[in-house]
Amino acid sequence: MTLLEKQNVRILDEAEDWKAAIRLSVMPLEEQGYVESRYKEEIISNVVAMGPYIVLAPYVALPHARPEQGVIKSQIAVTLFKNEVFFENKSTSAKLFIVLAAADNNSHLDALVSITEILQDEAKVGEILKAEDAETLYHYFN
Repeated sequence: MTLLEKQNVRILDEAEDWKAAIRLSVMPLEEQGYVESRYKEEIISNVVAMGPYIVLAPYVALPHARPEQGVIKSQIAVTLFKNEVFFENKSTSAKLFIVLAAADNNSHLDALVSITEILQDEAKVGEILKAEDAETLYHYFN
């Protein structure tokens, strides 16, 4: 996956809540200038307005917002939380946050195909959720 750089992969113990999880997950992209600081808040606003639509599969969330909501350059960040992060309704949760920053409507499509292929393999997702270090986690996506 060409849009994922090793320094954008992290494993953290936990987040205070789903909003904190999104902020922490976007942080590598913000630190490296791929997104504006408002990008994380735009994602949060979208989830508040539409519900936890970013949760695509059990334990897997794909936080993202539109290009005009603060994306500077396309990139992906992957953050695995060791403890589940629950959304407002408490019936939806995630541990793996794959943040997608797409600078336009097309450049991220190959990455989405790769992510979809990974997520369709339940055994691989199970292994990803048990990753002990960022290096191992990175290799699951490349």
